[in-house]
Amino acid sequence: MAIGGASWPDIFKWAATGLTIAGAGTTAADLGRRATGWGFALLSGGSACWLASAQLEQESQLGLTNLVLLALNLFGVWRWLVRKAPA
Repeated sequence: MAIGGASWPDIFKWAATGLTIAGAGTTAADLGRRATGWGFALLSGGSACWLASAQLEQESQLGLTNLVLLALNLFGVWRWLVRKAPA
């Protein structure tokens, strides 16, 4: 048990669901460079939560998928939030 009777994997799954939906919506809305970067940050958080859940439940396919997605989403954070905009 973790919080209110929910298991840690369930907590991570619900957090991942919310972060992924929010990140996808923010990225898809095309609200500008900064908002797109924050969309990728939310997606990165979702991938990290899915990774945690996959590790706790020994689901290697889910873990591998989200490891790759985490790397791609972090690239998106770098590209849209960290790197200077092309001139």
